[in-house]
Formats: sequence, C-alpha cells, structure tokens
Amino acid sequence: MNDTIEDAKQVISLSDYISQVGNLRSYLKNKENIYYRGQNKDFSNTLPSLIRNENYLNNEDKLINDFITKYPELFCDCQNNFDRLALMQHHQLPTRLLDLTSNPLVALYFAVERSNEGTDKDSDAVDGKIFPFTNFYDPVPLLDSLRDEHFENTKKEFLSIKGNNRQFLKSPFSDEIEIESSLARLNGDDRNYVLNEVNNFYKTLNSVDAKPQTYWSNLYADIVNSLENKRDEGGLLNSYKEFNKFPSTKRLYHEIKKDIGDFEDQINPLELFVPKIVTPRIIDQRIKNQRGLFMFVPFVCNYGFEENGSQVALNSDEVQKRTQTRINILRLLSDSIDPQPKPMSFVIPHCKKASIRSELESVGITESFIYPDPSHIAHEISKTY
Repeated sequence: MNDTIEDAKQVISLSDYISQVGNLRSYLKNKENIYYRGQNKDFSNTLPSLIRNENYLNNEDKLINDFITKYPELFCDCQNNFDRLALMQHHQLPTRLLDLTSNPLVALYFAVERSNEGTDKDSDAVDGKIFPFTNFYDPVPLLDSLRDEHFENTKKEFLSIKGNNRQFLKSPFSDEIEIESSLARLNGDDRNYVLNEVNNFYKTLNSVDAKPQTYWSNLYADIVNSLENKRDEGGLLNSYKEFNKFPSTKRLYHEIKKDIGDFEDQINPLELFVPKIVTPRIIDQRIKNQRGLFMFVPFVCNYGFEENGSQVALNSDEVQKRTQTRINILRLLSDSIDPQPKPMSFVIPHCKKASIRSELESVGITESFIYPDPSHIAHEISKTY
C-alpha cells in the first residue's frame, strides 16, 4: 500500500525519545509547529479508518447522518459540521479526521499503549510508531501528489502560500473547514459529482499553468473582489463558473448555509487538494489533556486522469495510495540538505513498550490522564490491586 521510504529513528527509553524530539527542531525551516500521531502498531499507512475501509468510504454520509439521527442530543452544542465530525470521532465513529497531538509524550503513550490484553493480538507483540507532522508543506511530497493526478503544472499556484501557515492550520470555524465538513455530509453521488468537477477544474488549470506564470491566484482574487474585468486566461473563468453552477455544487452550498447563512458561493477548488490541521474546540477534559488536534484528510476523486488526459476509474487501493500521498504533504521531512528528504518517524520496539509505559507513568502520563472518564479511572485503580 505505502512504499514511502522513511527516516525512522528507534526509541528505546523515555529519555532517548525526549532527546530525539528535541533534535527535530533542527529539521524545521520556518516557524513550523510540530504535531504527532502515535500508533501502537506499525501500520503501513497513516490513513483514518474511514479511508482504509472501502464500504465506510462509500457510505461516509450515511455513517454521519445515521449517528446524528440516533443521538441528536449529543450535538446540541455543536456550532457547525466540523464540530459534529469531531464529536463523532470522539465517540469512535469512522471519519476522515486523523487524531494528532501537540504533546509528544501523549503520542508516545499511544505508541506504547497496550490493547487486546490476554489475546494473541496483544499490541505488545508488535512495534509502535510515531509520525511527526508540521503546518507547512514541503514541495517534494506536494509535487508527488500532483504527479499522481498529472496536475504537476499547478505546483506554482501553491508557492504563494509557502510561508503562510493559514493554508494548513485552521480553526474549526474557518470557511475552508466548513466546506469540506459539509462535503462529507453530501450523499455519495453528489459528493462524487462535486469532486469530479473539481478534478475537471484542476485539469483546465494544469493546462493554463503550462505557461510561465500563475493565473488562478489572480483570477480568484478578482472573483472575491467582484471586479468587472477579471484576469482570465485559457477559459479558466468559464471552468470555474461551470463548477459553481453544477447542481451538486449548489447542494453543497445549501448544506454549508445551514451553518453559515451568509456564506458567499465562492469555493476555492485549490483548497480542497491539501490536508489541513484543525484546532478543535475544547469540548471535554480528554481533548484538553491529550492536547488533541485533527488532520482533515482531503477527498480524492474516484476518477482520475491518465497522462494523455483521458479519464480513468480508480480502484480502492489507488484511492488509498493517493490519499496517503496527500497526507504526506504535511509530514516532517529529514534535513533539506538531503537531495531526497524522507518523512520522519519514530519506531518503538515491542520489547521496550512495557518499560516506556512505566517511565511515562512516573511523569504523570497515565491511562487516567489520557482518558479522564470513570471507566478508565476505574480500570487504572483495579490494576493496582
């Protein structure tokens, strides 16, 4: 599934991990933040469970709407569709949100956390892993992802936001996050139609951007500012208008306006291509203790383009592969001096998990700290007797 070659660092103790995390700052080129994902098994990818299960992915809207229908009282305090998705993720419903934390010790806890005790699936029999992410993209994985789609000419459209973390670090109230959260709630046909139209727009933009400058950033600014004479090029404005008046796009706008009544019908299709890190509202002590954030994993259309421009259906494996490549856009990479920088990761050998758990407990990173609810606190108390 994922043939990414990584720069994997082995962790054998808590002090070793703290030292290596401290060294990560030397890999940063700007004022990036670092976010971590800990997994107690060395999976071959960092895909959310929704993306790893084709049936879940095909029924994304039904998962969401069925849960809301069965437990409407849970969502009384939710202010938008992202709030609803975050709450569903909190209650273990498969979503396209990927759990992250800004606390490296919390990520280490998840990497060594024991599960399935007393069975042959005990996670202490396999290595754990931690993946660092940042809120600034690196051009190498971005270009890889654009090449997947044969949209590599559009790379320069992203250069203007190279030093701007607003593109990738979002609040739960941002328009971009509301757009994508609402897209998740559209029925499968409408969502696929919207994504197909977005792909057609990218194809047009890729053709226009074969010329030696960028065009969309100027045109979109003219659209937002309602200028009469817009800086159009190569039919780009017409392609955007076609996307905007498509019936499924209009239904997406309708879904958005349920939360944002005065939303302007001016989606920037370029925003939909990249992942985003979202700081959620602190809805309970668990999110506060875990220093939790989410990555909103971008949508990948189930139709792509071949090099000659013809459209081709993508199977589940290819959708997963392309989604993983997009997630990698925000992976922390090894030193830029390396001609081929590699995504960073930490590997915790299974034989070291128990000792590292004990070390974490000694500094207060315990089960009841990570999961401050009565059932987990009761479980932790029972283990002491």
